[in-house]
Amino acid sequence: MAKITFQTVDSEDKIITVKEGQTILRAARQGRVDLRHKCGGKASCTTCKVIIEDQSGISLVSEKEVRKLGDENIAKGLRLSCQTQIFQEVVVTIPEDPYKARIRALLEEQKKDDDMW
Repeated sequence: MAKITFQTVDSEDKIITVKEGQTILRAARQGRVDLRHKCGGKASCTTCKVIIEDQSGISLVSEKEVRKLGDENIAKGLRLSCQTQIFQEVVVTIPEDPYKARIRALLEEQKKDDDMW
């Protein structure tokens, strides 16, 4: 068995134990972790991106991931959860949804403007 800790901006960490060799996306579904995805695990949409700093407990980067994410993003720890298998304990950070991030930034900017008046 392998343990995966999901970290998000919005909520508390969630720890799930899964069978070794499962993908991170499947583990997220199993643990009811909100991890965006559209293509059903085929690496075609890239919406299931996650950040993994210590990649010692997961599968090697696939050619699909290199094509979709690029070497620079992979070097920063970005992976596709649908392509990444878990073999040992791993910590996965789910990036904030870009639309939510933009809305949050606009609201903060508006609040600053309101405070100035």
